[in-house]
Amino acid sequence: MEFQAKGQIKLLEALQHMYPDSSKRTLKNWLAGGRFSLDGQKITRENLMLEEGQVVAAADSFRPQTVPGLKILYEDRYLIAIDKPVGLLSVPLDEEFSKKRHALGLLRWHYSTDQIYAVHRIDRETSGVLLFARGKQTEDKLKKLFETHDLTREYYAIVEGRLSEPKGIWESQLIELPSLDVVESPEGKRAVTHFEVLRRSAKYSYLRLTLETGRKHQIRVHCQAAGHPVVGDKRYGSTESPMGRLCLHAHLLSLVHPFTGKPLTFTSPLPSIFKVLGGSCG
Repeated sequence: MEFQAKGQIKLLEALQHMYPDSSKRTLKNWLAGGRFSLDGQKITRENLMLEEGQVVAAADSFRPQTVPGLKILYEDRYLIAIDKPVGLLSVPLDEEFSKKRHALGLLRWHYSTDQIYAVHRIDRETSGVLLFARGKQTEDKLKKLFETHDLTREYYAIVEGRLSEPKGIWESQLIELPSLDVVESPEGKRAVTHFEVLRRSAKYSYLRLTLETGRKHQIRVHCQAAGHPVVGDKRYGSTESPMGRLCLHAHLLSLVHPFTGKPLTFTSPLPSIFKVLGGSCG
């Protein structure tokens, strides 16, 4: 995106013309992060005065900001990818829920805009890669990618017992009950999970799981149905919780950028606490 000055204009005013939905604080943060150039030269000072004919340009991608409570893996003018910590909701449970007690609220608060949208979710008890859209147009395009499954989503899980098959596919119909539990049912929606055993120990199996569909609690229900619930998942059959958390992690999300056509891959390293149980993404 570019802006050419028609006459003298303050830099911050020019940026507001370029991004009318963004706050001054967000624009200043973008400046400090090296997002903009003036006539081809990178700029970071906000108190510049543009002369007629000068051109401000925005980079497609730039240094991610520091957001308290979140790790930003990547951001550009269209989307934001974060590494969600365990225990944090992706989105609010209801309209009254505190702005800063979920990832969407933290992002909207930090960037001072409500033009950030969740395009998918991961459970509160799950950590890892989570993607957000900037603006309604991006939201529509990213949601379409999720609906058509034109992306790759890989999870890592530690499950109870020794899963005998080295790899395979779990497929079922899932439905959410009024209790919010998810169960297999002929009336449910198709859910497909690809699994691969990375290694086994005396008590556990260590799995790489790739989602073909993205139903609520899909991996957790499929692991339970296979007789190997995710360690720490008492809701779906686990009998132990040695780490005090659900041993499920959204390790990777890969897609083609809906606007630039650039392949993007976001990864979140395996939490160190998983390694205590012998976990490894290798």
